Amino acid sequence: MYVKKVKMLMVNEKNEPVIDELTGIYNFRSFITEAEKMLEADTTGAYDILVWDIVQFKVVNDLYGVEAGDRLLKEIAEGFVVKLKGKGVYGRLGSDKFVCCIPTGVYNTDDLTNIYEFYVSEKVGIHKILMQGGCFHITERGIPVIKMCDRAILALNRIKGKYTEVMSEYSLDKREDVLMGQKLAEDLERGIKNREFKAYVQPIYSAADSKVSSGEVLVRWDHPELGFLPPGRFIGFFEKNYLITKLDKYVWEEACRMIRRMMDEGREVIPLSINVSRTDFLFDDLCDVLVGLVDKYQIDPKYLKIEITESAYIDNPDKIVSMMTRLKEYEFIVVMDDFGTGYSSFNTLRTLPFDILKIDKGLIDEIDTSNKAGNVVNSVIKMAGWLGMDVVAEGVEQINQLNFLRHMGCKYIQGYYFSKPLPEEEFFKLSYNEESVSEKKDSDNINLDGVFAVEDPEGRAFLDKLVGALSIYELHGDELEVKRVNDEYCKLYGLTPYEIYQGGLHVLDENRGHKEKKILKNCKKSMMRSEPVTMHMSAVKSSKEVMYLMIKIYYLGKKDGIPQFLLNTVDITKEHLKRNLKQMSEISPILKNLYTEILKMDYTDGTISTVWCNETVVKKKHDNASLDAMLDILINILIAPEDREEAKRVFSYDEVMKFCHSDNRVKMVQFRIGREGNRRPCEFTLIRNDDDLSHIVITSCSRFLE
Repeated sequence: MYVKKVKMLMVNEKNEPVIDELTGIYNFRSFITEAEKMLEADTTGAYDILVWDIVQFKVVNDLYGVEAGDRLLKEIAEGFVVKLKGKGVYGRLGSDKFVCCIPTGVYNTDDLTNIYEFYVSEKVGIHKILMQGGCFHITERGIPVIKMCDRAILALNRIKGKYTEVMSEYSLDKREDVLMGQKLAEDLERGIKNREFKAYVQPIYSAADSKVSSGEVLVRWDHPELGFLPPGRFIGFFEKNYLITKLDKYVWEEACRMIRRMMDEGREVIPLSINVSRTDFLFDDLCDVLVGLVDKYQIDPKYLKIEITESAYIDNPDKIVSMMTRLKEYEFIVVMDDFGTGYSSFNTLRTLPFDILKIDKGLIDEIDTSNKAGNVVNSVIKMAGWLGMDVVAEGVEQINQLNFLRHMGCKYIQGYYFSKPLPEEEFFKLSYNEESVSEKKDSDNINLDGVFAVEDPEGRAFLDKLVGALSIYELHGDELEVKRVNDEYCKLYGLTPYEIYQGGLHVLDENRGHKEKKILKNCKKSMMRSEPVTMHMSAVKSSKEVMYLMIKIYYLGKKDGIPQFLLNTVDITKEHLKRNLKQMSEISPILKNLYTEILKMDYTDGTISTVWCNETVVKKKHDNASLDAMLDILINILIAPEDREEAKRVFSYDEVMKFCHSDNRVKMVQFRIGREGNRRPCEFTLIRNDDDLSHIVITSCSRFLE
């Protein structure tokens, strides 16, 4: 009802604009008016105020252009009208924010957050945006609508920067959080004056010799009423309310004071890094403040490293480039912090005068579980080397992460593996210890050499008591031999101990060559690094059921000169299938825009299924049909005679296996389709959507070339 009124009335009786010119829905002033009318007309109904925000909308404008950004806003506005079925009142709050007042229960979070799947992806061509919302349930009708909107905005602000959260609801508890934030803001000046804020330093180590090479200055708050507060309790609030600059300047001066102390005590100066918040760049005096501090304490600017977050650069690239140029003129060392969390590309780095690159902890955490993360980290380190930048890896907590980074040539390491942030005195004590810091022994890297001898019944009993499907392998040259398994391993495969020991049936038997090569490679990697290695693969139970496994390999040492390995095997079939479905759901909208037909071809199970085809293709009943039979029909009917032999070769098992064992994830080929006199070139794209080389699933996409 109210949406239609907007379309009819352009101005109100005061000749003021009623609608937002860009989106065609109410502007904020008119939204307030119309929402009040609607609530007055229905005094008993339950209603919600929702405020929605497009995350990093500026990035959309930067990447796609202002015109695309405007189209995005228009289509989202239309999406609200359609998804919410015209119920309630809708408006544009301003910039990239929308507001609506609707009956409780009308909205669905999934509906609202997925508006862009059609309206944006299909009409605008922007495939990745994120929307976050705040909700206020109207329980008191005496509150002005504008205050209701304020409460919805408060709820929204609580999840700013938390990109895994989509919707936040206002509550009195959250209001208490806001009041706490206000108290912290009021106490900030006193805290700085009374030196309640304590500078902590997290050491940064040389990867080569494990000695302290520098440190990052952080802050904690020894609050007289609230106790010792970690930065997570106050930094975010100060940033949102533009108070962080006062605290930053305090911390910068503390860093300069510590450097001056090193000089006065005749110590070798250890450079210290300070963080510059995105808010700091709003003030033109940033460079003057830093120059003033190094002049005040008479220290060389090279000892004070300036850390700028990747997200800060994205928010204000021109100003940051200008400021970086000035800082470099004074010979400050400039660091890009948290690389890997935002939108920066390698090309961006090439054009910016950074001296040091810090890889974000999120990428480091995934090294042990994601080949993709390891490849990204490796590429970043190599790329930084080409650009003349040193690399610091943040958040290193495990020996396997450290060894990987060392192997890749990462120069500096920061994280709890070596040290947590330390008070000033502890940092000085640690830093000037002449010895290298002793590296912790990874509790995950066990050594049980000799415990599980084949003839030892006590060893068998011990193995059976351990949690998980466990097996012991010996390495003879390039051959692996299973020596012992526990009961959980037998249950996992549906085999008896006799079938395993006497019959020789075990994890390597199905497509043995491919599996053995993969396991052998990872066993040798574990032995070489003296650390656990995690791998993924599929296997077949005695019932012929396919399962997907995560195997962690431990090098145990040598028994009589023969390397021994413990394999801990976990069934991840359910998780694997969920991940594949998620991957297909993410890629399908893109593929549908590009291709005529998408087929799923399972070369292990020997089946073929239709995933999708457009209206130009007669849908064939390929659901779990025979792959060999269907390929024979398709090739002999559709593909021109002169291309059929090549098509048979491309889609053959041996050729597919070669492709899957290569470094390529995608393979493209062209064949002519149709009868003589009506031939059309058709491009086929093979996509390996399963990284397990023993269970091959190919997504085959096709499109006609004009």
